[in-house]
Amino acid sequence: MSSGGHIAEFVELVFPLGSGSLRMDYPLPLWQALRDALPWLAEDDEIAILPIKGGGFSEGRMILGQRARLTLRMPRSRIEEAQELAGQGLKFGLDPGDELRLGEPHVRALQPTSTQYSPMVVFGHDDEAVFLAECSRALEAMGVGGNLVCGKAQARLGEAGELRGFSLMLHGLSAGHALRLQQHGLGNARKIGCGIFVSHKTAAAVGAG
Repeated sequence: MSSGGHIAEFVELVFPLGSGSLRMDYPLPLWQALRDALPWLAEDDEIAILPIKGGGFSEGRMILGQRARLTLRMPRSRIEEAQELAGQGLKFGLDPGDELRLGEPHVRALQPTSTQYSPMVVFGHDDEAVFLAECSRALEAMGVGGNLVCGKAQARLGEAGELRGFSLMLHGLSAGHALRLQQHGLGNARKIGCGIFVSHKTAAAVGAG
C-alpha cells in the first residue's frame, strides 16, 4: 500500500522467453538470478514472480515453447525500473541450458475473476486442516471472502530448505476481493512462485496443479 492510504495499481510485466528448457527446480535459482540483476527486488515485498508455464517435459526438464513468459506482478510504479531486465540473459545453473534471455516486455492487467487458483500456497504446515485454518485467518485479515478448495500437497526448495504447502483454489469471489487476493497473495515465498493467484475458468480439478 502506498503512502496516504491509497492502494497501488498492480499490473503484470510479461517478458517473452522463446524456446529452450528449464530445470525442474528452477524457481529458487531463477529468483536468485533476478535478485542479482536487480537487487532492489529483494527489498520490495509487493513484487511476485509467477510460475513459468512450459509446453511439456523431457529428460527431467521443462520444455519452453515460443509462448513461454516470465511474468512479474508489481505496482505500476515499478515498471520502468523492472524493464531494465529486457535483453538480459539470466544464468542460474551449471547446465548450458540454464539461461533465460528476456525479450521486450509488455504490461498486462490483472484478471480478478470469481475463481482464482495458486499451484502452491505455503504457511509452514503440511497438515491440511492446519493449513486451511491458516488460510482462513489470513483471508479474514485481508478482508477477502470466498470458498476454499484445497488441492494436492506440494514441495519446493526455498533458501532456508524445503517448503511444503498445498495447491489452493478460491471461488465465489467478488471482483474486489479477487483483485485484493492477486495484489497481496497468500502465505510465504512469493518470489519463488508461491501464494500467487491467477484467474481460473472453473472450480473443478484444483488438484491438477
